[in-house]
Amino acid sequence: MHALQLSPRASWSALAPVLGASPTALAQRWAQLRGAGLAWVAGYPMRELLSGETLVAVVEVNCAPGTLTSVATRLEQIPEVVTIEHTAHGRDLLVTVNARTFGGLSALLLDQLSRIPGVASTRSHLGARTHFEGGRWRLDALDQAQRDAIGAQLRAQRRDAPAKGQLPSDLTTPVLAPMVRELCRDGRSSAAELATRVGRPASMVRRQLATLLRSDALALRCEVAQLYTRWPVCVTWWCRLPGSAVRPTVARLRKDPRVRMCVSLTGPANFLVQAWITDIAELVAAQNRLERLLPAGEITDSSVTLRTRKRMGWLLHPDGRCTGEVVPTWPPAS
Repeated sequence: MHALQLSPRASWSALAPVLGASPTALAQRWAQLRGAGLAWVAGYPMRELLSGETLVAVVEVNCAPGTLTSVATRLEQIPEVVTIEHTAHGRDLLVTVNARTFGGLSALLLDQLSRIPGVASTRSHLGARTHFEGGRWRLDALDQAQRDAIGAQLRAQRRDAPAKGQLPSDLTTPVLAPMVRELCRDGRSSAAELATRVGRPASMVRRQLATLLRSDALALRCEVAQLYTRWPVCVTWWCRLPGSAVRPTVARLRKDPRVRMCVSLTGPANFLVQAWITDIAELVAAQNRLERLLPAGEITDSSVTLRTRKRMGWLLHPDGRCTGEVVPTWPPAS
């Protein structure tokens, strides 16, 4: 799983010498992990997320008594709702949503989410900038030599990749959108598998796929069932931070392997940090570390995730394993 976090589409033959196992054994291990819902490879549009072309909002949702399950069920079927978390303090649900335009985001927040039966109130925090997100988070199973070997393979692949083909500027085109949706469902799909699903010749899809992957417009992430890792607790902090302190704070947070997401928000609490930690006992220590990184700011609120119901479009079992059902998050609402 760590190797696939570094190189999600790496072939088993390429990983075999690094991991000390045969390609057949690796393929069988992955099939077992994937079949058990312990790991999966998802795709999502990275360039538009980090550039701000995709608008992001973090929404606190409170539900009327007895409606939490029905509200969450309705929310999980909305494609633009990419992540749903049940939380322990201050709100019933913490929901992350995406949209392509401000009008689309407004309609989603005002006309769709707030009108779901059972939703008592919502509070929305608009994302001003996504500094980094969960795709950078890594397990710690590989040693430095193994990580370097996989990095060298990736650099060689980029160097040897054909330069033909115009890099895609819009993933919502009729040509790319079906392929992107399929890669959101399974980021390790082969060109032949994609060709069958989108109804195009394999040779054409192979060229389009190579161009798409070379562009870095689409990110591929090897996800893991959090409760089966050594970091089963997810905590979110809302912070207040002067604008001049954002850049150095982000640079320091990038060095913390526990931190998965960092987003600048609108409003008084203008900086959100999310991390995976080992247990509740570590929560105080983790918060103290964050406070030391915020000499010019402060933590205004914190929330522990009790259960993640949906992550980047994938529906999850209560224990964090994926169900195998994906609600495509792409393209987001316009």
